Amino acid sequence: MKKQGCEIEAVGIDYKIYRQKRQNPFKIFNKDHQEVVDQELQQQQNPSSKFQQPCPGAGIRYVLKEVNCKAKPWEILAIVGPSGAGKSSLLENLAGKLTPQSGSIFINQTPVDKALFRKISGYVTQNDTLFPLPTVEETLTFSAKLRLRLPQAQLSVRVKSLIQELGLEHVAMARVGDDRFRGISGGERRRVSIGVDVVHDPKVLILDEPTSGLDSTSALQIIDMLRVMAETRGRTIILSIHQPGFRIVKLFSSMLLLANGSVLHQGTVEQLGADLRDMGLQLPLHVNIVEFAIESIEAIQKQRKGPVRVQELGFSDSAPSSGLGTGKFTLEQLFQQSKVVDEETVNVGIDFPRDFANSRLK
Repeated sequence: MKKQGCEIEAVGIDYKIYRQKRQNPFKIFNKDHQEVVDQELQQQQNPSSKFQQPCPGAGIRYVLKEVNCKAKPWEILAIVGPSGAGKSSLLENLAGKLTPQSGSIFINQTPVDKALFRKISGYVTQNDTLFPLPTVEETLTFSAKLRLRLPQAQLSVRVKSLIQELGLEHVAMARVGDDRFRGISGGERRRVSIGVDVVHDPKVLILDEPTSGLDSTSALQIIDMLRVMAETRGRTIILSIHQPGFRIVKLFSSMLLLANGSVLHQGTVEQLGADLRDMGLQLPLHVNIVEFAIESIEAIQKQRKGPVRVQELGFSDSAPSSGLGTGKFTLEQLFQQSKVVDEETVNVGIDFPRDFANSRLK
């Protein structure tokens, strides 16, 4: 019988930041002397007045707009989208690092308690923050002593078991290292960072781009390790990823497609492919469906606003040059256009030498 996990649900998450417009630093020379003196006196009499009044030229940027998502135990929820879509901000809101202006977050249909959630969750940042001189075993032992109140013998057993789960037995006694001091590899360092935040066996694990800066093999190993954690320990794993490969996409249980702070899709990879086909967007051969969906964000948004002819959006297989209207092309269209350019270059009437041994022009 499976133990009960933690189902995370976010409803109507809105998060915005206030940006102050940069003013001309030399504008003070254009002011009258009496005006400057009056402003200084007003600030001295009421120092908090400058914080109560809105700054002139201030703007609001909506990072997340009415975001709804759900992450289930025993599964991996992958948040994908282009740069600036709001992936990291959504993770920080789910982890309790940021507080949304509106919306609610529920755990097993109960409003979240931030103090309790920090105890049952782990948050792995995008950049590894590890001490370079301790060994892998010493790093995990130090984290276990801070998070767990167990005797030394049980702590040692816990760390040994975690090292085996992370696949770090061969580098357990090696120093972590950094840019100046050579140590373990980048993929192994990322595993140590994950181990630091799972040493207390959390029910929820949130990771911000765990494959960033890794090669395809190391990235696949990291995601496969997380999949095993979700399936064997019943963890709810939420992660953001920028450009997943074919084999990595197959390991995701569900995906959340973000663009400009709004949700365009949540569901399985198969559902994403079906939705794209329903919109008239045919996936080209040998193209990753996630990359194609990110490339087709503009078309998806236009389809949601109203019916649009697919030929106008530049995704028709019969018209490879139809993308000129929007300036965006699929990979298949770019390949077809390059072939047309090559043929036109050969047939422009230039007198090429034809007597070379390897020449294609006979």
